[in-house]
Amino acid sequence: MKIDDLIQLVRTLRQECPWDRVQTLDTLKSKIIEEAYELVDAIEQDDLDATMEELGDLVFLVFFLARILEEDGKTTMDEILASSIDKYQRKHPHVFDNKVLKDEREVLRFWHKSKEDIFAGVPIILPALLAAKVIQERAARVGFDWASHTGPLEKVEEEFRELERSGKEMHAEEMGDLLFACVNLARHLNIDPEEALRYANKKFVRRFRLVIRELKKQGKDTEDVSLEEMDKIWDEIKKNE
Repeated sequence: MKIDDLIQLVRTLRQECPWDRVQTLDTLKSKIIEEAYELVDAIEQDDLDATMEELGDLVFLVFFLARILEEDGKTTMDEILASSIDKYQRKHPHVFDNKVLKDEREVLRFWHKSKEDIFAGVPIILPALLAAKVIQERAARVGFDWASHTGPLEKVEEEFRELERSGKEMHAEEMGDLLFACVNLARHLNIDPEEALRYANKKFVRRFRLVIRELKKQGKDTEDVSLEEMDKIWDEIKKNE
């Protein structure tokens, strides 16, 4: 079975590779995040080969981390797997027991009611936009939510006006409130704010590269032209897309 081969590979690397031998849970924290984002990027590119490769990297890393814990005598792979199986069986009583949960909303409601603190388990390290979305979703599942997108839209407008009126010492807080409201509006429009902002980032980079390319054709550099000139090229590029 390939999973046994992977376990043996991890053990061999921990014994024989100088780099792998010195790694700890702490040194690999950024690697976990990096691999997860590489997988997301492969999925967004609809690249099956890359998705398979990145999934493999993530699976390898999970087993590598588990091996570190085993070596420290804190747990074993069997205990980790048994704990995971038990957790997900308890989370699915409609599958493994006789509880009736008729649709995905009831499943989510059950999961939420089983938590003492609805915000428990929201990692501090999550990107802020994603964290805001998760927090709002959890509040919504216990009834703290607008009935439609008009509520959060009005809230966005309200927060924008508060930002305009605020003094410099309050700008950061008011900007945070505005961004939080924008995430809520995105959620009501069934838009993933993180994905939407990634798309906007890519679009901006693509267009600005075209602005620079056009300036080079004209024998100019960004330092040699005004904002108005760059804006004019930008508008042409936008119009022709």
